[in-house]
Amino acid sequence: MRRVVILGGGTAGTLLANSLDHARFDVTVLSRSSEHLFQPALLYVALAHADPRIVRDERRLLSRRVKLVQEQVERVDLLARRVHARGAFHDYDALVVATGARADPSQIPGLSEVAARFGNYHSGVAPAQKLWAALDAFRGGTIAVGQASPICVCPPSPLEGVLLIDRLLRRRGLRDRSRLVFFTPHPRAYPAEAIDEIVAPLLKARGIELRTFFDVDRVDPKSWAIGSIEGERIDCDLPVIVPPFAGAEIAYEPASVLDDDRFVHADRNSLRIPGVLGAFAVGDAADLPTSKAGAGAHLQAMVVAEQLAGREATFDGRTHCAVDLADGTGTFVVSSYASPAVRYPPSRLKHLMKMLMGRVYWLSLSGRFEPLFDRYFHWTAPERLGASALRHAEKAAARSGS
Repeated sequence: MRRVVILGGGTAGTLLANSLDHARFDVTVLSRSSEHLFQPALLYVALAHADPRIVRDERRLLSRRVKLVQEQVERVDLLARRVHARGAFHDYDALVVATGARADPSQIPGLSEVAARFGNYHSGVAPAQKLWAALDAFRGGTIAVGQASPICVCPPSPLEGVLLIDRLLRRRGLRDRSRLVFFTPHPRAYPAEAIDEIVAPLLKARGIELRTFFDVDRVDPKSWAIGSIEGERIDCDLPVIVPPFAGAEIAYEPASVLDDDRFVHADRNSLRIPGVLGAFAVGDAADLPTSKAGAGAHLQAMVVAEQLAGREATFDGRTHCAVDLADGTGTFVVSSYASPAVRYPPSRLKHLMKMLMGRVYWLSLSGRFEPLFDRYFHWTAPERLGASALRHAEKAAARSGS
């Protein structure tokens, strides 16, 4: 049997472990935690007081034929094909790095104090509940919402955050007494132009101030004022800041496989770690030029599963991120390396699909429903959606001209 070691028991690691042929592969998952968190639900724990029971036992999610070892990995020797954990080591024939990304507020002065005081919705259940408590106590003033770094797990989440907070304030009759500011390091409300065409008018209609090209440099831990590298400043009473992210604190040999933020270099198509044999990086752990989101991790895991089985497979950069527009509608950010994001008109059905993601997610990790996911991703490919949107636009133009 070929020994496959998977670092990390998140979306990609769990799905990959379950999808491999256990008659051919001896699969071990090394995870520092026995808990598996459905991270997208933190948005609703923090901003809608949703049920915080969004964690499951990783052992129950994995096939019985997969070995789960709860250990803190300290060093990976890619040349010797050995993983060093505390008190043990694991040799492998194939390695898959799926260690995810960790929130790292320490990168920006004052941001750790913000996290300690107000929490956030990217670090875990307790910080999300802390943010809800801060919003629950809010009675008026300025709330500033945005991301502290261009690297963001779940890119739509900062925008969803400000829209959901706007909805919360309106429901509580506090909107007239509140100022909402949305800041972003990007040149528009959403980096992809097609999605910005949908969301920018929503921000304007809801009276949410937009500050673009705002690269957070510091936060005053006394006044909570947010300063930017460009010299701008946002004074606020409640900062809701998506922290910077970094890769896992694991040493690698050679160290050159890591970028400056500790994400692992991976070929954008094969997902192999350059310069070494038998090693892949997937999901949020990899430095791929695409969104750090669950759908991408899912698709990358299946590409690696196919390659390990000896079949040709490549990753095309596909993203498929759900966006809650906080008005009962939603949309998806759908793109690939070859196709920019498609303007996917909002609808109630898309919002319902996002709300059902929590249930579908747990089922998807087993790998048993992969034929259904294959069909779904096939029929929602950006090329197909783009062609469909063009046809609808042409028909609408024809009707308006007649």
